[in-house]
Parts: sequence; structure tokens; C-alpha cells
Amino acid sequence: MRKSLAFLFLCSILLFSTFSLADSQVAPEIITVLRNAGITQPVQLTQWGDTAACFAEADDAKCLIVLEKHDGEWQIVISNPTALVQDADWPALLLDSDNAIYWTYTLQHGEVMRFHSIRDAEGIWGPVDQYFCSAIHNGVMDTWNTYWDEAHGGEIIRDRSRVDENDNPLGGLQSQYFPATWMGDCIRLADFDLGRFPPLTRDPYYYWEGDRFVQDAAEALMPEYTYLKGLIKDGALHFLMQKPDGSKVYVIAEYASRRAVNFIESSPLPEDTYLGVENFTDSLWIHGRSVTIHLLYDFSRAGIEYIYTGASVSETHHGFLFFGDRTVWDDQNVPPQTILYGDHPWDDITEIDWNNLPYTLNEASAQMDSSRYAMVVNPKSTDRLHLREQDDKSSRSQGKYYTGTAVTVTQHGRNWTLVVFGDWNSWRQGYMMNRYLTYGQTGQSLRLDVSAMPQMESCQTISIRV
Repeated sequence: MRKSLAFLFLCSILLFSTFSLADSQVAPEIITVLRNAGITQPVQLTQWGDTAACFAEADDAKCLIVLEKHDGEWQIVISNPTALVQDADWPALLLDSDNAIYWTYTLQHGEVMRFHSIRDAEGIWGPVDQYFCSAIHNGVMDTWNTYWDEAHGGEIIRDRSRVDENDNPLGGLQSQYFPATWMGDCIRLADFDLGRFPPLTRDPYYYWEGDRFVQDAAEALMPEYTYLKGLIKDGALHFLMQKPDGSKVYVIAEYASRRAVNFIESSPLPEDTYLGVENFTDSLWIHGRSVTIHLLYDFSRAGIEYIYTGASVSETHHGFLFFGDRTVWDDQNVPPQTILYGDHPWDDITEIDWNNLPYTLNEASAQMDSSRYAMVVNPKSTDRLHLREQDDKSSRSQGKYYTGTAVTVTQHGRNWTLVVFGDWNSWRQGYMMNRYLTYGQTGQSLRLDVSAMPQMESCQTISIRV
């Protein structure tokens, strides 16, 4: 926080100095050049060596003006209205050398948004970058630096960091990458277009509708499709698009993991599907239900994160269904007491039947397949079942598991079943006794009785905003 306050204090001092320069220290020739260009009331006019800058009203628009002295003559080299927020107050202007310019907005709640450009050795004002600093919340302050890099034909990089109120780092730097080959003509200071720059909200993984950057991305990446709406989420570009045949599809363009665009396109959506409604701004609205899509852990697939059915659609069944890796649960009990387990069709948007989405756990269960799985069922809730290295009770135990634990069946035996416990990141293989397992079936899910497991109570209350 001290650094941020120091920066704001520095801006205040320099801003005061800027007005003083406008009165007495700016070269008179600069005033003459501006007047000849019709600028009689420059705002925050400042000079550093052979460079000067100010803001001005021109043609009913707020402009950023940059002047340079060449061969003893001052001239306006940049007059850019698209570099400023037109419906905001003037930002604070700063030249901290004759080759670096900053303009800074102080937003509500004390947030700071600063833009910056430097002039290269050839005298060209380069790409504009953005720095955003949040207000302190619960002792934590977030900062984001967003900039354009010519790598891979042009890309946007956004770095996020967190510090406490004493500027101590909290966790490592997090970076997001987005393709931006189409921004080469609107990123340098002379042509910088703030409206085409990726906007920032308080959550860097969320971007609201009406984003010009996302629309430009859709038109550049999928020129044969028609853009309907889009946003950025999970560090990827999400689009609702219309194909040449008139069908609607949901497309995710993931870029960060391979630094090449990986497209994930859904199966055709119902004709009346649209993206975003009320506070479900990142959800598809399908037959009166909010369907939220997210990237899965390996970034190669996308599935449904949750389905919300409002009371206006069904008087008897409304609320949330949540979807995980081979799991489905609802919000009727918090924490959930019953979790459906099995392979399900909602973890791959390329194959989902959007006209047959479930309302309830029972409807979801009927579309699941648990034939590859089994669930531990002990005689008593306090018992735990051994995972043995071999199919022998005297074999070494690799762990003990409560009722409700799901395992993948590898091989059936007379008294023992070879199973795999865990997931791709951490797994174990071993044997469990048949009589303590309940086996799944095709056309239904296993119902994991989570309430049979020991429960840990959190001292922290977690609220979910929807």
C-alpha cells in the first residue's frame, strides 16, 4: 500500500508542477503551436526537454496531445481521442522523462488505472500498457499489468499479483495470455484505442458483455462465423457464435497453454439460446435455464459447471445442479449429503444434447453410467475398508476408506476386486473385498452417501454470489 500511496502522492506533486509549468515554464512556442491548431485551453500542459503533452477538447472529444521539437520547431505529433475515457474526468498527466508518458485515472473505491507508453530509439511512441491497482479489501490489494507483445504475431499478456497492506507479496505472479494479432494497428500511442483494449473488472477472470476486444477476437479468429456475444473467462475467450448454416454454437478459444489457439466448439445449441441474463452474465440461457460452461483442468475439453433452474420455469424443481469430474450434486443440502457418481454426458460440450438437460438429481442419474465404478459400503459408518496390495487380507494396506468412497473397477474376482482410487493427478491401485462394495450399473449413477463420512466443520463462512 505504501508504494501505491507514494505513487499517488508523486502524481499529485507532479500534477501541481504541471500547472505551474503551464503558467511559466512551458516554452512559448508550444502555446503558439497549440493555438494555431485551434487549442486555446490546453489541460495539464507539461514539458520535459523536447517533448510536451497535454489534454484538450477537439471536435467535441477529449484528446491526448503530444508535441515534439524537431530541428528547432515544435509540432504536434499525436492527437488521439481514443486514448481517453470520454465520459470520465480528466486523468492525471505525467511526463517523467522526454521518452515516457503516463495518464492515470483514480476510480471509485480508490482504485487506480494507469496507462503508459515510451518512445523508442527511432522516435516512435510504442505500445500502450495498462496498470490497475485495486482498493485494499480484507488487507489484500490486487494489481494487474496488461501489455501487448509482438511474440507469436501479437498477443496480450496480463500479469496479476497480490500484496498485503505492507506490500508483502501474497503468492506468485499469475499470467494470462490472449491472442491479439489484430491489435497491431491500435496499440501504439498514436493510434491507441482504449475501446479495443481488454477491459478490466475487479475479477480478472471475468469480463462483462459488450467487450470490443472479444468481438474483434471473434472476427479475426472465426471470420466465417457471425459474432453474437462473448466474454473472457477461465483465462480463455468464450463466444456465442452463429455458423453459416444458421445454427448457434458456443466456442472457447484457449490460447495460454500452448500459445496457439485451441478451439472447442459445442454441438448445435437450441435456436433461442442467448448468452447472459440478469446476474448470470457468463451463462447460456437455454429453455429458461442458466447453463454455465467452463474449461476443464486439462484445457482440452469444456463442460457444464452448473445448471440453474428458476422458480419461474418449474414450481416443484428449482435451484442448482453442479457438475464435476464424474460427479453431480445439487444445492438442496449444504454441504451436499448425496453425490451422484459415474460417467456423464455434460463434461464435453462437443457432444451435449442441449434439449435434454436435467432438472433434478433423478433426471441426471438416468443419463449417467456407473458401470465402471463401485462404492465402498462398510457395515458401520465408522468402519473403513482396506485397499490391499494383493488379493489377500494379510497383504499390506495402502489406505483405509469410508463408506461413500468411489473407486474405478479394473478387474472382478471371486472375492476381491482390483480397483483404482484417485484421479489423474494422484492415484493408487489395489484390491478391495467384494462384499464391502456396491457396483454401479449402466443407465444410472452411484449415489455416494457423503453423510456417512466424518465431517469437518469450517470456522469460515463461505458465501456464493449468483
